[in-house]
Parts: sequence; C-alpha cells; structure tokens
Amino acid sequence: MGDEAVASDESEFWERRHDLSLSPITEEDVAKQGVGRERHLVLLAHLNDGDLITELQPIRDRLGDFECFEPITEQNLHITVKVFGNVVENPSGEAEYSLEEERELADELGSVLDDFLPFHIEFPRYNLFPTAVYAEVDDDGRFREMNRRVCGLSNVPVLDRDTVGFIPHLTLGHFTQQSGYERLVEYLETNRRLDLPTTRVEQVKFVALDFSKGRFPPYETIETYQFE
Repeated sequence: MGDEAVASDESEFWERRHDLSLSPITEEDVAKQGVGRERHLVLLAHLNDGDLITELQPIRDRLGDFECFEPITEQNLHITVKVFGNVVENPSGEAEYSLEEERELADELGSVLDDFLPFHIEFPRYNLFPTAVYAEVDDDGRFREMNRRVCGLSNVPVLDRDTVGFIPHLTLGHFTQQSGYERLVEYLETNRRLDLPTTRVEQVKFVALDFSKGRFPPYETIETYQFE
C-alpha cells in the first residue's frame, strides 16, 4: 500500500513514521482543491465540548510551533463520518449532487440514523497520516456503524476510506512541508499519550464545506441529527 493510500489499520502509518512518504498540503494545494468544491457535502460530528476545546488549545499551539505543520482552527474541530462529494450545477458523477439531491440525501440520512443513542468517546493518543496529525478516537465502533449504514444508501459513493478501513479520528492539523517533520515525529513519540477529557456525542451534522475559503473551511449546517 502506498503512503498516499488509506490505511487498513491505524497503526500502519505510525509504524512507518520515520520512513513515511509525507504528502504535505501546501498553500498551492489548498488553492487548487478549492476549485469546484464550494459546496462539499460531509456528515460529521462537530466537537464543541468546552472542556475538550480548552484542553486542545495548548496541544494545537504546541504543534503549530513546528515549521512543517498548520494546526486546525477551533471552529473546525470534528470527526468525519462520511464524505459524499460536491454540489454542482450539472451533476454527472456518483460523487456529484444537485441541490434537490442534497435535500433528498438529508432526508435519507435521517432515516438510517434515527435510532442512534448518545455515546462517549475518548482520545487516547497521537497518530498520523501522510497529510495530518490526529488524535485517535475510541468510540466502541459507533462511528464505523454510522458510516456502514450511510454507505448502504443508494445515492452514496463508497470510497476506499470506507471499505479498506474506516478510521475515526480528530484531525489536529496538516503537514505543510517536509522540513521539520522528523522533529515533530520525535515530539509525538515522547508525548504520544493524550490526557483529554471524555466527550459525549449527542448529534451529527450534515454540512456543506466551502473549500474555496481556505485550508480549514467554514461549513454550513444543512441538517442536524439528534441522538435521543
């Protein structure tokens, strides 16, 4: 499996961390990925737990001290459940939707998520992808089950990241260049255990992200699915 591919297990990239073929997301990459993705549809759990956000602040600040890294904004802290695709004027591919299809998808998501109950998640340690540093998520398989159900809908594209190995994670930021990577890895090795508060997930959101607005784009909430 190439480094640019998804991993089937969250330990894969960590085990190869010193030999990893990094895939930094440069500012040029950010500009390119914004083209045609002004309305990018995603199902996610937005994290707004005050205690968690407070504890994440010094972590994001410390990671931001490394020259190869850009920390995520507080407003964008989330765990992705499913990536769908883009709303476009004339959809033709399986990962393209019209505004009418967006609304239909919002309704269908409600039908497969309506029996979920609130659950707790923990963030035990740092890990990494070739593009990012993240906090691992211990959720007793709840996000994986959500992903599985959503992928069963007829108008939802199933990606490698869904079938090869769905890994719920809290992205802490992106690699932006190669220089300084080894120093950051050494820091992660020394400080790998995270002491973050357990948080309760009571809802997920179907959102539209505007990737023309930068690296960590704002998102518009289309529908919120409350767990009761």
